[in-house]
Formats: sequence, C-alpha cells, structure tokens
Amino acid sequence: MIPYREQKIDNAIAYFASEFHARKGYYPRQTWIYKFLALLDFRTLKKTGIPCLGLEYDAMKYGPVPSRLYDKRPGLETDKFRFVTTNDKGCRVEAKKDPDLDFFSDNELDVMDEILIAYTQEDADLDTLINDAHKEILAWNKAWRLAVKEGRGRMPMEFADEFGNLSKKKEKELTPEEERFLYYQDISALENEMLFQEPECAG
Repeated sequence: MIPYREQKIDNAIAYFASEFHARKGYYPRQTWIYKFLALLDFRTLKKTGIPCLGLEYDAMKYGPVPSRLYDKRPGLETDKFRFVTTNDKGCRVEAKKDPDLDFFSDNELDVMDEILIAYTQEDADLDTLINDAHKEILAWNKAWRLAVKEGRGRMPMEFADEFGNLSKKKEKELTPEEERFLYYQDISALENEMLFQEPECAG
C-alpha cells in the first residue's frame, strides 16, 4: 500500500540521523530516532489519512517505539544506517550514506523538516521531545493506559485511534482523511492476509 516502503524507512532514518548530526554535532541516541519516526508517521496520517512509513509501534513508558527496530536494535544495520552500541549499553544511530529523498513527497519532507527544526534547537532536549510526543499522539495515550491497566511494559498501538471511534461514524460524517485511512486500512489487511495465506497443495 505504501510504495517503496522499505526504502522510505531506511532513508527516513538516515535523513534524521545525518541531519541531527549536522545540526547538533553528534549522532542521536535511538530514542530520538524512534520519536522522530513516530511523529512523522502520525503527523502524515492526520494530514493525509495515510502514514508516511506505516511502521508498527508499541506504546512504552517513554513513548511510541517502532517494534521492528527496537527488537533488533543491537547491531541493526542497512546500507543507509547502523545502530551502534554505546558504553552504557544503549544505542546511537549513525548514517552510512546520504539519504535519497526522492522517495518522499513534498508534504512528507516538510513534516520531517518541521520535526528537525523543532527538536534540534539549542534549548530542545530529549525530555521535551518525549513529552511532546505523549501529548500529540493519541494512539500512544490509549495504548499506554491499557498497558498500565494490564501491568504490561508495552502495548501495540493502532493508527485508527488517532481518529477517534471511526466505527460509530456514518459514511457521510467521515472526513477525507478518515476515508483515505479506512481504505488504507482495508488494503493493508488484505495484503497481510495474502502474505500469510498458505499456498494450496497441488493434486
């Protein structure tokens, strides 16, 4: 559903890492990248009805975490970026090559630059980023409340939660963004069903 999705993910991470380094003088810790990616996905979702990257996120105490990156973070590396283990057993994210921004729309590039401008200012720190992500991303709030209630350290987030209770809305009440999201959601579910469908045995 998202064309060139894997290339967009790799290049978004490389772009955030390289620009953070250029503006701050050092590479960002993993938490910066996780929050940047979440803000990119959820802001484009609300603006267009479709997330830029479509990553799956878990709600954790310090905000949204893209599960596929978090679970593979030690030694995670592509041709565009790498996660480097630090002395305190954390990770920083380094860009290996210049990002290819041709995979992104002008709107998506604008959102990425908005994020970088806001959070690479001299007075912007990680706590500010975490608090802002908590306030902005409704899906994190819903999932984290459920995680706390069930005594869990993480809980899957749902993009649909950004739009409120869509199931109770009549078709004529939907915004254009909500209509696009429902179409995106249906196509994504169909793609996943086809991906995991077992092939029929011949004969």
